[in-house]
Amino acid sequence: MEIDKRNYNEINELLKIASFAGRLILENGGETYRSEDTIVRMLENKVENVETYVTPTGIFVSIEQDGKTYTKISRITRRGTDLNKIALVNDLSRRFSKEEWDTLDINIYLRELKSINSKGKYNDFLKILAAGVAGASAMMILGGSNADFIPTFITAMLLQVFVMFLERIGFPTFIVNCVGGGFVTIFSMLFSHFGMGSSDMIIIGSIMILVPGVAITNSLRDIIWGDLVSGISRGVDAFIAAIGIATGVGVVLKIWNMIGGII
Repeated sequence: MEIDKRNYNEINELLKIASFAGRLILENGGETYRSEDTIVRMLENKVENVETYVTPTGIFVSIEQDGKTYTKISRITRRGTDLNKIALVNDLSRRFSKEEWDTLDINIYLRELKSINSKGKYNDFLKILAAGVAGASAMMILGGSNADFIPTFITAMLLQVFVMFLERIGFPTFIVNCVGGGFVTIFSMLFSHFGMGSSDMIIIGSIMILVPGVAITNSLRDIIWGDLVSGISRGVDAFIAAIGIATGVGVVLKIWNMIGGII
Protein backbone atom coordinates (compact mmCIF):
# COMPACT_ATOMS: atom_id res chain seq x y z
CA MET A 1 0.00 0.00 0.00
CA GLU A 2 1.39 3.41 -0.95
CA ILE A 3 2.00 5.94 1.79
CA ASP A 4 -0.54 8.43 0.45
CA LYS A 5 -3.30 5.79 0.57
CA ARG A 6 -3.10 5.06 4.28
CA ASN A 7 -6.47 5.53 5.79
CA TYR A 8 -7.50 6.98 9.11
CA ASN A 9 -7.77 3.62 10.90
CA GLU A 10 -4.33 2.44 9.80
CA ILE A 11 -2.65 5.65 10.95
CA ASN A 12 -4.37 5.46 14.31
CA GLU A 13 -3.37 1.82 14.77
CA LEU A 14 0.22 2.86 14.10
CA LEU A 15 -0.10 5.66 16.63
CA LYS A 16 -1.69 3.32 19.15
CA ILE A 17 1.05 0.67 19.06
CA ALA A 18 3.90 3.21 19.32
CA SER A 19 2.23 4.93 22.30
CA PHE A 20 1.64 1.55 23.93
CA ALA A 21 5.33 0.66 23.60
CA GLY A 22 6.40 4.00 25.07
CA ARG A 23 3.96 3.55 27.95
CA LEU A 24 5.37 0.12 28.80
CA ILE A 25 8.88 1.57 28.90
CA LEU A 26 7.81 4.36 31.24
CA GLU A 27 5.63 2.24 33.52
CA ASN A 28 8.37 -0.30 34.14
CA GLY A 29 11.20 2.00 35.20
CA GLY A 30 12.55 3.29 31.88
CA GLU A 31 13.86 6.80 31.44
CA THR A 32 11.83 9.53 29.74
CA TYR A 33 14.23 9.83 26.83
CA ARG A 34 14.16 6.06 26.29
CA SER A 35 10.37 6.16 25.99
CA GLU A 36 10.55 9.03 23.50
CA ASP A 37 13.30 7.33 21.52
CA THR A 38 11.26 4.10 21.30
CA ILE A 39 8.21 5.93 19.93
CA VAL A 40 10.21 7.94 17.40
CA ARG A 41 12.18 4.89 16.25
CA MET A 42 8.99 2.95 15.58
CA LEU A 43 7.32 5.75 13.60
CA GLU A 44 9.99 7.80 11.85
CA ASN A 45 10.26 5.66 8.70
CA LYS A 46 6.49 5.18 8.35
CA VAL A 47 5.12 8.72 8.58
CA GLU A 48 6.18 12.12 7.31
CA ASN A 49 6.87 13.60 10.74
CA VAL A 50 6.60 12.50 14.37
CA GLU A 51 6.82 14.53 17.57
CA THR A 52 6.55 13.15 21.09
CA TYR A 53 6.65 14.65 24.56
CA VAL A 54 6.88 12.37 27.58
CA THR A 55 6.55 13.17 31.27
CA PRO A 56 6.38 10.75 34.23
CA THR A 57 2.57 11.04 34.17
CA GLY A 58 1.74 11.31 30.48
CA ILE A 59 2.75 10.58 26.89
CA PHE A 60 1.87 12.91 24.00
CA VAL A 61 2.46 11.68 20.46
CA SER A 62 1.67 13.61 17.29
CA ILE A 63 2.28 12.50 13.70
CA GLU A 64 1.78 14.23 10.37
CA GLN A 65 0.76 12.34 7.25
CA ASP A 66 -0.73 13.52 3.95
CA GLY A 67 -1.32 17.00 5.33
CA LYS A 68 -3.21 15.74 8.38
CA THR A 69 -2.18 15.63 12.02
CA TYR A 70 -3.00 12.73 14.34
CA THR A 71 -2.49 12.95 18.10
CA LYS A 72 -2.73 10.50 20.99
CA ILE A 73 -2.46 11.23 24.70
CA SER A 74 -1.79 8.44 27.22
CA ARG A 75 -2.13 8.95 30.96
CA ILE A 76 0.45 7.15 33.13
CA THR A 77 -0.97 6.10 36.49
CA ARG A 78 1.24 3.13 37.35
CA ARG A 79 4.98 3.08 37.91
CA GLY A 80 7.18 0.16 38.85
CA THR A 81 10.42 -1.56 37.95
CA ASP A 82 10.66 -4.48 35.54
CA LEU A 83 13.81 -4.30 33.45
CA ASN A 84 12.89 -7.51 31.63
CA LYS A 85 9.84 -5.84 30.10
CA ILE A 86 11.93 -2.84 29.06
CA ALA A 87 14.41 -5.14 27.29
CA LEU A 88 11.59 -6.98 25.50
CA VAL A 89 9.97 -3.73 24.32
CA ASN A 90 13.34 -2.42 23.12
CA ASP A 91 13.85 -5.57 21.07
CA LEU A 92 10.34 -5.32 19.61
CA SER A 93 10.75 -1.64 18.71
CA ARG A 94 13.96 -2.35 16.79
CA ARG A 95 12.30 -5.11 14.81
CA PHE A 96 9.25 -2.92 14.19
CA SER A 97 11.38 -0.03 12.94
CA LYS A 98 12.92 -2.25 10.25
CA GLU A 99 9.54 -3.27 8.88
CA GLU A 100 8.30 -1.77 5.61
CA TRP A 101 4.74 -0.51 5.61
CA ASP A 102 3.78 -2.78 2.73
CA THR A 103 4.63 -5.93 4.68
CA LEU A 104 3.85 -4.72 8.20
CA ASP A 105 1.23 -6.61 10.22
CA ILE A 106 0.49 -4.34 13.17
CA ASN A 107 -1.69 -6.94 14.89
CA ILE A 108 1.27 -9.30 15.35
CA TYR A 109 3.26 -6.62 17.18
CA LEU A 110 0.22 -5.46 19.14
CA ARG A 111 -0.38 -8.99 20.42
CA GLU A 112 3.29 -9.26 21.37
CA LEU A 113 3.13 -5.98 23.32
CA LYS A 114 0.02 -7.16 25.15
CA SER A 115 1.82 -10.39 25.98
CA ILE A 116 4.79 -8.44 27.37
CA ASN A 117 2.45 -6.24 29.42
CA SER A 118 0.70 -9.26 30.91
CA LYS A 119 3.90 -10.98 32.01
CA GLY A 120 4.03 -11.43 35.76
CA LYS A 121 6.89 -10.26 37.88
CA TYR A 122 9.07 -12.53 39.96
CA ASN A 123 7.21 -14.78 42.36
CA ASP A 124 6.74 -13.64 45.95
CA PHE A 125 9.17 -16.13 47.48
CA LEU A 126 11.99 -14.99 45.20
CA LYS A 127 11.28 -11.31 45.94
CA ILE A 128 11.31 -11.94 49.68
CA LEU A 129 14.56 -13.87 49.50
CA ALA A 130 16.17 -11.24 47.27
CA ALA A 131 15.11 -8.52 49.72
CA GLY A 132 16.88 -10.32 52.55
CA VAL A 133 20.07 -10.77 50.53
CA ALA A 134 20.00 -7.16 49.27
CA GLY A 135 19.44 -5.69 52.74
CA ALA A 136 22.11 -7.81 54.43
CA SER A 137 24.61 -7.20 51.62
CA ALA A 138 24.04 -3.44 51.71
CA MET A 139 24.57 -3.49 55.47
CA MET A 140 27.92 -5.27 55.08
CA ILE A 141 29.03 -2.82 52.38
CA LEU A 142 28.16 0.10 54.66
CA GLY A 143 30.37 -1.20 57.48
CA GLY A 144 28.29 -3.73 59.38
CA SER A 145 29.70 -6.79 61.09
CA ASN A 146 29.01 -10.50 60.69
CA ALA A 147 26.86 -10.39 63.82
CA ASP A 148 24.49 -7.98 62.03
CA PHE A 149 24.04 -10.14 58.93
CA ILE A 150 21.34 -12.57 60.11
CA PRO A 151 19.19 -9.95 61.94
CA THR A 152 19.33 -7.68 58.89
CA PHE A 153 18.55 -10.57 56.55
CA ILE A 154 15.46 -11.51 58.59
CA THR A 155 14.30 -7.90 59.06
CA ALA A 156 14.62 -7.12 55.34
CA MET A 157 12.60 -10.20 54.41
CA LEU A 158 9.88 -9.35 56.93
CA LEU A 159 9.82 -5.79 55.58
CA GLN A 160 9.33 -7.08 52.03
CA VAL A 161 6.38 -9.23 53.16
CA PHE A 162 4.89 -6.24 54.98
CA VAL A 163 5.36 -3.89 52.00
CA MET A 164 3.79 -6.39 49.60
CA PHE A 165 0.80 -6.66 51.92
CA LEU A 166 0.35 -2.87 52.13
CA GLU A 167 0.70 -2.44 48.36
CA ARG A 168 -1.94 -5.07 47.66
CA ILE A 169 -4.34 -3.30 50.01
CA GLY A 170 -3.74 -0.11 48.04
CA PHE A 171 -1.79 2.15 50.42
CA PRO A 172 -0.01 5.13 48.80
CA THR A 173 3.76 4.87 48.41
CA PHE A 174 4.43 7.61 50.97
CA ILE A 175 2.42 5.79 53.65
CA VAL A 176 4.10 2.48 52.76
CA ASN A 177 7.51 4.12 53.23
CA CYS A 178 6.53 5.71 56.54
CA VAL A 179 5.06 2.54 58.00
CA GLY A 180 7.86 0.43 56.50
CA GLY A 181 10.51 2.61 58.13
CA GLY A 182 8.79 2.24 61.49
CA PHE A 183 8.41 -1.52 60.98
CA VAL A 184 12.14 -1.91 60.36
CA THR A 185 13.02 0.18 63.39
CA ILE A 186 10.84 -1.89 65.74
CA PHE A 187 12.49 -5.14 64.70
CA SER A 188 15.99 -3.63 64.79
CA MET A 189 15.39 -2.47 68.36
CA LEU A 190 14.11 -5.88 69.39
CA PHE A 191 17.12 -7.65 67.88
CA SER A 192 19.49 -5.16 69.49
CA HIS A 193 17.71 -5.44 72.87
CA PHE A 194 18.37 -9.18 72.90
CA GLY A 195 22.00 -8.73 71.90
CA MET A 196 21.57 -9.74 68.25
CA GLY A 197 23.37 -7.13 66.21
CA SER A 198 23.54 -3.35 66.09
CA SER A 199 20.24 -1.53 65.68
CA ASP A 200 21.87 1.17 63.52
CA MET A 201 23.28 -1.30 61.00
CA ILE A 202 20.07 -3.35 60.88
CA ILE A 203 18.06 -0.22 60.11
CA ILE A 204 20.53 1.03 57.51
CA GLY A 205 20.63 -2.28 55.68
CA SER A 206 16.92 -3.07 55.83
CA ILE A 207 15.60 0.31 54.64
CA MET A 208 17.58 -0.14 51.42
CA ILE A 209 14.56 -2.17 50.29
CA LEU A 210 12.51 1.04 50.40
CA VAL A 211 15.08 3.44 48.91
CA PRO A 212 13.92 4.55 45.41
CA GLY A 213 17.23 3.88 43.68
CA VAL A 214 15.75 3.62 40.18
CA ALA A 215 13.86 6.91 40.57
CA ILE A 216 17.01 8.71 41.75
CA THR A 217 19.10 7.30 38.89
CA ASN A 218 16.48 8.07 36.25
CA SER A 219 16.07 11.58 37.63
CA LEU A 220 19.76 12.32 37.15
CA ARG A 221 19.83 10.69 33.70
CA ASP A 222 16.80 12.68 32.56
CA ILE A 223 18.34 15.95 33.78
CA ILE A 224 21.65 15.17 32.05
CA TRP A 225 19.74 14.29 28.87
CA GLY A 226 17.94 17.65 29.04
CA ASP A 227 14.49 16.47 30.16
CA LEU A 228 14.29 18.93 33.03
CA VAL A 229 10.58 18.57 33.79
CA SER A 230 10.79 14.78 34.06
CA GLY A 231 14.11 14.85 35.88
CA ILE A 232 12.97 17.31 38.52
CA SER A 233 9.61 15.57 39.05
CA ARG A 234 11.30 12.19 39.47
CA GLY A 235 13.77 13.79 41.87
CA VAL A 236 10.96 15.27 43.96
CA ASP A 237 9.24 11.87 43.97
CA ALA A 238 12.43 10.24 45.30
CA PHE A 239 12.90 13.03 47.87
CA ILE A 240 9.36 12.54 49.20
CA ALA A 241 9.99 8.80 49.46
CA ALA A 242 13.16 9.49 51.47
CA ILE A 243 11.19 11.81 53.78
CA GLY A 244 8.63 9.06 54.34
CA ILE A 245 11.30 6.51 55.27
CA ALA A 246 13.06 8.95 57.60
CA THR A 247 9.76 9.91 59.24
CA GLY A 248 8.88 6.30 59.99
CA VAL A 249 12.30 5.56 61.46
CA GLY A 250 12.44 8.80 63.45
CA VAL A 251 8.99 8.47 65.01
CA VAL A 252 9.62 4.93 66.27
CA LEU A 253 13.07 5.88 67.62
CA LYS A 254 11.49 8.79 69.51
CA ILE A 255 8.75 6.60 70.97
CA TRP A 256 11.30 3.93 71.92
CA ASN A 257 13.39 6.56 73.71
CA MET A 258 10.34 7.99 75.50
CA ILE A 259 9.35 4.62 76.96
CA GLY A 260 12.83 4.08 78.33
CA GLY A 261 14.36 1.99 75.58
CA ILE A 262 18.11 2.20 74.98
CA ILE A 263 19.17 3.25 71.50
